[in-house]
Amino acid sequence: MKINLSYRQIFQISFPIMLGSAAQNVIALSDSVFLYHVSELDFAAIGFVGVFYLIISAIGFGFSRGGQIMIARRVGEDNHEEVGRTFYGLVYFEIGLACLMFAFMVFGCPWLFDLMVDSEVIYTKSLEYIDYRSWGVFASYIGVAIVALYTGVARPVFIVYDAILLIVINIILNYVLIFGHFGFPEMGIAGAGLASTIAEYVAILAFFIYMLLDGENKNYRLYRLPDLDFELIKTQFKIGAPIVAQAVVSLGSWFIFFG
Repeated sequence: MKINLSYRQIFQISFPIMLGSAAQNVIALSDSVFLYHVSELDFAAIGFVGVFYLIISAIGFGFSRGGQIMIARRVGEDNHEEVGRTFYGLVYFEIGLACLMFAFMVFGCPWLFDLMVDSEVIYTKSLEYIDYRSWGVFASYIGVAIVALYTGVARPVFIVYDAILLIVINIILNYVLIFGHFGFPEMGIAGAGLASTIAEYVAILAFFIYMLLDGENKNYRLYRLPDLDFELIKTQFKIGAPIVAQAVVSLGSWFIFFG
């Protein structure tokens, strides 16, 4: 596969990656803007729990970079059949990681938030948000695996449309669920968590439809599920771990600050 390394081509490849990477930050910003108009306590709570969920998202995104690097290498080797196996290895890993993160948010967050937050109201509101937001980790982690695939094969255009869809759906649902418009109950910060989660599942559904309609995927053997390859997953883990560590350290300092 030959890639023209002109400035225009570099921009066409890098811009969707940048937009896709910023999607979770835009969701957090959208939640904060809407909750600012609810109350100061809701705004304070989303500042704390929003950064926490950004760390969760960054963990999945960081590990997906390991898969992206390996996919790009397979493309560079013109070994297209291995692209599918590498992609599904990443999907298996991200699903397993999502299960661990979900379990931590369900069982560990009450303890962690109690340790970090002095205000009982902010503690309660943070848990209200994470109760709904935690379900989105599965869509988020599978989504970053798909993003890794399309950036690895240098065809990231649909990432732009999917990120825009994610952001627009999130904004609309925030308006509806936080304030209780169009007959829906007024949910406050819990509505922000639910809106963000629904938006992620709508976005991942759009990606699935696109993948099914994308005729080039047959070259990568994406329509056959390979066996679980622990050595492949181990390699992806080793490549992605330093990226995850950097993200956790940088975002973790903000989490401690807001706590």
